[in-house]
Amino acid sequence: MGDSFFESLSAAVERFLTDYAGDGTASSRSIDMLFDVMNAPSSALETTGAVGLGRIREHDPDFDLGTLLRRVGEMFAAYHEAADNGDLQLARRFVAEESWSALDEAAENKGRRHGGPRAFHIDAIRPMTATHEDGLDTVRVLINAHETQGDADPICEYWELVRSRGTQTKAGLDLTHCPNCGAPIDGDDPTRCAYCGQRLADPALDWVVRKITEQ
Repeated sequence: MGDSFFESLSAAVERFLTDYAGDGTASSRSIDMLFDVMNAPSSALETTGAVGLGRIREHDPDFDLGTLLRRVGEMFAAYHEAADNGDLQLARRFVAEESWSALDEAAENKGRRHGGPRAFHIDAIRPMTATHEDGLDTVRVLINAHETQGDADPICEYWELVRSRGTQTKAGLDLTHCPNCGAPIDGDDPTRCAYCGQRLADPALDWVVRKITEQ
């Protein structure tokens, strides 16, 4: 994805934070207010279903909602680019191992594109639910997007991410670096770091995708 995609992603994240922060800005203070509100949700937040995110910060003080939403947007871009190029293996670095077969089969049944990656614009991205059970934090994020060329139908996808409860946010982590040692992701195996051997899609280290559902 090009710069225009990531500009649309950043704008969509800022719109969500601004709309629900309460003071008209996406400042650090207003984001803290958002988490406070989520512990005693207002009617506006109940409408979006964005309830329960504050509990994540109880054990991970550095958890940041904007950072999480941007990460999901980056996963969206990487996943669709891999599918469009006919090689979904490139997305394995952030898909939970137990979910891989189902996602791979769904992409195969839908028919992968082989004409190169499409360009997308993110229209909206927002958390819908956050739950905490079986030792996992689970966040469900809604993404609305459209292709910038052609007249294809808009995309509406629900992305479900999980992370082991107690996992701490690491500053500066992105999809191009190992969540364990921080080395650039390189090598023939898309599931493990070529430097430390760590499994990349490990919920004990970072958020991983468990399910993608189209509406």
